[in-house]
Amino acid sequence: METAFFEEMTVRDLLRAMATGLLTAGELTRRCLMRIERLNPVVHAVITVNPIALAQAREIDRRRASGVPLGPLAGIPILVKDNIETLGMPTTAGSEALRNAVPSRDAELVARLRRADAIILGKANLSEWAAYRSNVIPHGWSPVGGQTRNPYVLNRTPLGSSSGSAVAAATGMAPVTIGTETFGSIISPAATNAVVGFKPSLGRVSGTGLVPLSRRQDIAGPITRNVADAAAVFEVIASPRLPTRLEPGFAPGTRIGVWSGIRKGASHPDADRVLAEATAKLHELGVTTVAVDLPVPDASGVLRHEFKVGINAYLRSVGGDHPHDLAELIAFHRNHPAERASDFGLTAFEAAQESDTVRSSREYREERDRIIEETRGELDRLFRLHRLDAIIAPANGRAPEISEHDHPWVHSCTPAAVGGYPSITVPAGYADTQLPLGVSFIGHRNRDEELLGLAYSFEQATRARKRPLYLPTLPI
Repeated sequence: METAFFEEMTVRDLLRAMATGLLTAGELTRRCLMRIERLNPVVHAVITVNPIALAQAREIDRRRASGVPLGPLAGIPILVKDNIETLGMPTTAGSEALRNAVPSRDAELVARLRRADAIILGKANLSEWAAYRSNVIPHGWSPVGGQTRNPYVLNRTPLGSSSGSAVAAATGMAPVTIGTETFGSIISPAATNAVVGFKPSLGRVSGTGLVPLSRRQDIAGPITRNVADAAAVFEVIASPRLPTRLEPGFAPGTRIGVWSGIRKGASHPDADRVLAEATAKLHELGVTTVAVDLPVPDASGVLRHEFKVGINAYLRSVGGDHPHDLAELIAFHRNHPAERASDFGLTAFEAAQESDTVRSSREYREERDRIIEETRGELDRLFRLHRLDAIIAPANGRAPEISEHDHPWVHSCTPAAVGGYPSITVPAGYADTQLPLGVSFIGHRNRDEELLGLAYSFEQATRARKRPLYLPTLPI
């Protein structure tokens, strides 16, 4: 049962086992807590465990036994990224500055999970401030949670700010986790840890209760071991709630664009190979593919101002003892021993603080509107011109060592992130036989359910995911 639960059972399998009495929510939650206790000292994926999770799970068991109607995720333990407000637990964004902040509410997506009778198991580690403190902060590091590690090779990066959520899903600490994305922070860590990460269309999941980076790009989504679980969670947290059809095989006439992604430095033979293999598999399955190229918009300039506006509003709204605006936040980080000891700097914070001395808020809004319009226009043109159902690209490159700050990478998340389109990564292969590589699918805006269906078809035909081995270093 241990192996079956952690490596094979989907959310549907678990719900069926609980409905038939083969498993209880209490037992499932206890197993997850034991898994966290055993593995977290190695991978540092979890910041906080919900102290009443087990009691909540047993209450679900009592209600199930008494015949009370239950929600669609009844008894499923879920870890949420620690920049998502969760009543009764801290929401730190990985920073000592928010350790004593007291959320007065659940984020809307957390409230929906609770109404679905899911068990909020705890909070996942992340890159501090969603990696927006400075340009050199290691992926998955925070002074509150430590350095998240890739469970496939422990000295390799987990990549992306939702690292804790991705590693927790990969290691079976919870059947489901929730991450957030502004620029690839769901897609990149999910791909690098051989799990599925789904970034919905902007607006399909409420951003209420997220510690903000950019209200024009921030979105939360599920990170899971398979597409079916991502779809099951998305149906609960999305608006509107629409059914998702998951069937093996692609519909006749399916057309998918193939994009090589954004390349930085050196060559990427493993990513090229995995994309070629994915394209060949699509051909084998009857899909028509078309080579395409996508625009790479640069929203970094407007992001500085959006962060300052958003974080000032957030800090004023949350209770407890903490800095109340970005200026106080910068001062806190300069003076707190744990924050100062890292020596990663505050370049992003400092640029954001000065942003409104460079341009007016109206000028930033106009530039953001222009960037979004151009990105959506080009994506829509490609979808229309080639009659595409989706576009695939390499989701990540070969994971470097955690200590490497300037390394070659393959990154293809920007167009979907800036344009607000849905994207999903699916495990697709490995570099050096051990380092996970994924392919991402970009879909039509607000047609998220269709994209989940396409990703499911690819996943069922390839089944590339394998268990992490917790190797200390890559074998020579």
